[in-house]
Amino acid sequence: MFLPAKNSNTPKSRLPRNCSFVPADWHILASYWHPVAWSTNVTDHPVGARLLDIPLVLWRSHGHVHAAKDLCMHRGAQLSMGAIRDGLLVCPLHGFHYDGSGACRKIPALSADAPIPVKLRLESYLCEERYGMIWVCLDEQPAAPIPEWPHIESGSGNLARVRGTWRASAARHVENFNDLCHIPFVHQGTFGGAEDRVIEPYDVSVGDLTLSFQAEYHEKVRYAEKTEGELPLRHRRYIYRLSLPFSSYLQLYDVTNDTTFRVYDVASPVSATVSEIFQILIDDTGQIDPAAMVEFQSRINAEDAPLIEAQSPLELPLDLRDEIHTPADRMSIEYRRSLVRLGLGAETILGTKAPASI
Repeated sequence: MFLPAKNSNTPKSRLPRNCSFVPADWHILASYWHPVAWSTNVTDHPVGARLLDIPLVLWRSHGHVHAAKDLCMHRGAQLSMGAIRDGLLVCPLHGFHYDGSGACRKIPALSADAPIPVKLRLESYLCEERYGMIWVCLDEQPAAPIPEWPHIESGSGNLARVRGTWRASAARHVENFNDLCHIPFVHQGTFGGAEDRVIEPYDVSVGDLTLSFQAEYHEKVRYAEKTEGELPLRHRRYIYRLSLPFSSYLQLYDVTNDTTFRVYDVASPVSATVSEIFQILIDDTGQIDPAAMVEFQSRINAEDAPLIEAQSPLELPLDLRDEIHTPADRMSIEYRRSLVRLGLGAETILGTKAPASI
């Protein structure tokens, strides 16, 4: 019913109440950029979002987008339920007006010349608009920039967007997106090829904040007309590039037709066990209808999500000794190692030992 009284010596914590993350992991993830909304969803009214257990309010003011904790500092009202007036965010409970910096500019119950307490300001966060997404960093010093994806901004090809909520950790989703082995088993209803196809050995290029690899795969023809028999297979080169911690880019190069289809996939950690998935699809040929792209990708996601949400444990094991690995899991292994190098899992891992044979 009540929050405890604090004395002046109590240090202020940045951690959210009821934080679902290990504190050290939260602080690390808070230093990276994560998307929280499509740009088109934030127009002339405030919008609520959630990132790393922090409730956010997003709003536009004089051509710029802003992000802050969804909490009025006066009496704890939810600002995303308010309004925008003359470029100011207005609290729905007592009408306090806040500008883009988070400072309170007007208190209706006070006279116009009454002083406004300096401490009466929102907890604001870094906010950027890229690729039609609104990205937020909860730390004042980002550990890395937003991924560079120039092809999205080039305007070439047909583009579609897909968004969904998965009851799985962001890392679980990312590992699955960058995994080859599950495709013939999970995606038989969409593009999965032969179940007994051997995954040839591949190398993973490991950078400071990136992982990349490529592999050849024979998949079912996508977006083909439905037939009574099996869909034909086509040779594609899968080119993966992962920007840590949760942003993936996949080029699907059709070797036969010399065409490329692109999938950008970002898992935004709502909490330790819930993720908001943002996907941008680009058909370089311009021949595939965007509505068909959304429908097909949604079917793919529907094949993946129930299985990833049911994985145990809910957390991604960063100690490689906790599971058994095969050579085909090279990308997964390097991803887990890279997360450890970022400092994630430090409070739960005493030491990471590579498996005897991978």
